[in-house]
Amino acid sequence: MNEGKIQADERPMLIAVFQQNWENVRHIKNERLTFANFYAIITAGALSLLNTVKGQGRAEIFLLLFLWFFSLLGLLTSLRLKAELEECLENIEALLVTVSLESFMAMGVTRNARMRYPKFRWMFPAFYSFTTTAFTALLLYNLLVCRAP
Repeated sequence: MNEGKIQADERPMLIAVFQQNWENVRHIKNERLTFANFYAIITAGALSLLNTVKGQGRAEIFLLLFLWFFSLLGLLTSLRLKAELEECLENIEALLVTVSLESFMAMGVTRNARMRYPKFRWMFPAFYSFTTTAFTALLLYNLLVCRAP
């Protein structure tokens, strides 16, 4: 493929690749938000249940283990989705560079910019890292301090 010059027979392929990558980006963003919604609902319910079973050792530990595992699952899922998102955005950017349309890339890298836009792609992994750490601390506290004779 010649850079900047697209043959007529290459256009349908480029359009299809561009469209598939953008659809994948939208799907990834929807998947992250859907998981975050499920996470919030399930975690709120488990924390509420944890308050009602206070003093019942096995139930507390089971719920804390569940919350820890669910947070770890969220962390691993968000890292996978972040990697997929970046790959799709890199593919889109490479395609736009190929057809000399990179200046139309939303939130792209601006040369000589005084301020760069923050990348919120790390927001979900940071959130799940925090919750995994917090539930680890709660679990250890429950096992070591609350259960000590």
